[in-house]
Amino acid sequence: MAHTGARTVPFLGKRTAEGPMTWGQRAIWKSIRWLDDEAHYFNIRRTATVPPGRTVDQVTAALSTLLSRHEALRTRFRETTDGRWLQCVAAEGELPFDVLDAPSGTAGQVADDVAGELAGRTFRHAEEFPFRCTLVLDDGRPAHLALVFSHLGADFWGVRELERELGELLLGDTADEPDWQPLDQAAFETDGPGAARGAAAVTYWRKTLGRVPATLFPSVGDEGRPERFVRLGMDSPATALAATVLADRCQVSTGTVLLAATATVLGAYTGHTTVPLQLIAVNRHDERSRRLVAAMAENALFSLDVGEGTFDRAVRSAFLSGMNAYRHAHYDPLAVDEVLDEARVQSAGTLNLGQFFNDKRMHDRWERPPVTDGSAHALAALAAKTRISHIGSWERQDATFFLHTKYAADTCLLYLMADTDLIPRRDVERLLLAFESLLVGSVPGPLALSAFRASAPRTTEPISGDHQR
Repeated sequence: MAHTGARTVPFLGKRTAEGPMTWGQRAIWKSIRWLDDEAHYFNIRRTATVPPGRTVDQVTAALSTLLSRHEALRTRFRETTDGRWLQCVAAEGELPFDVLDAPSGTAGQVADDVAGELAGRTFRHAEEFPFRCTLVLDDGRPAHLALVFSHLGADFWGVRELERELGELLLGDTADEPDWQPLDQAAFETDGPGAARGAAAVTYWRKTLGRVPATLFPSVGDEGRPERFVRLGMDSPATALAATVLADRCQVSTGTVLLAATATVLGAYTGHTTVPLQLIAVNRHDERSRRLVAAMAENALFSLDVGEGTFDRAVRSAFLSGMNAYRHAHYDPLAVDEVLDEARVQSAGTLNLGQFFNDKRMHDRWERPPVTDGSAHALAALAAKTRISHIGSWERQDATFFLHTKYAADTCLLYLMADTDLIPRRDVERLLLAFESLLVGSVPGPLALSAFRASAPRTTEPISGDHQR
């Protein structure tokens, strides 16, 4: 692989300006500050295919237009000495990028590898823009772009918008320029309807915290150690089929089914009948926010009663509770922090909302779901195809239990990261399989929650420092 040189992408926007961070930027900034040098964990990596026949200059022009249109890509972020968190937009300047010539036929793999390397470096947001890229050539012709975005510049929704627009620009198409930028969003949140929405959300958090358990787990220290936090993945066609059947029967989305299952499995494991979860809300309520490239996602506070009745009932309840949680997920995170501090005092310091669910699929239904005759034998045969794999491990994370999904056309991909000081590694796998068992067991008809709890995995007292669990 040859390095053919460094180039720059020039950009020219409409304004140089600074202002407060948006609520979404503040939310992710808190986590970035907490992880510090390990904050590359939040970087978002992508690769883009360059259409045949494009020149290096044409690719550079497409990137220039993208940067010029979206202020988030040419923004630096800083904290002032008096504690203000600011976004600082540059109207004009240049973004450096490298050009690499890959051996024939390897450009796609090289681009993926380069994206991984770029994503492995934590952004220094006060000095650099939240976007990195490298152009990979195949025998001298532009073939792929390696792209990395800081989560502070754009969340997954915003990155998807950038991918769509960059694809159009590389084809030579044009689109209307966005008329809503992060600075505009921050102004909206400061006054008027935006501020009122945030105040209502803070009230919702305070009321909800007053009726859910302060914690589902015993208290443990926050000392990091190698492999304390472990993520396993489950590839389960049976879960995809069962979630689809239940969604149709309960007339809800498959995401609601997966959310209800998360609360039910976690409730059975910890012995709680009311389960709070934090959800990741995209906060894209209208056309202008749906087109906005920015960090908009925040946590939504959800709770579900999983003590009585059937799983079908829990699914239907999860729909209503989820809608209410998402409706109150746009707020100033510093204001919610004050509410959390109050709740922490009231709980004598035991408050722990470290349980999360995030449906990242961007699709509600699987395009090619498994097909069976619905018999117990067919479901068992499908479940036999389930695979569990180790994804990664970390020394520190700010979650106790984090379950998320990824999209695949013909199977359900679930990933569970857990603090092994509270959820032993063997139980991470047991919880994923219990998730599948709950859904598959509910296919023939409504399953009593008491029957599921009787066979579900239960927690045991954690043994601090046991690294082999």
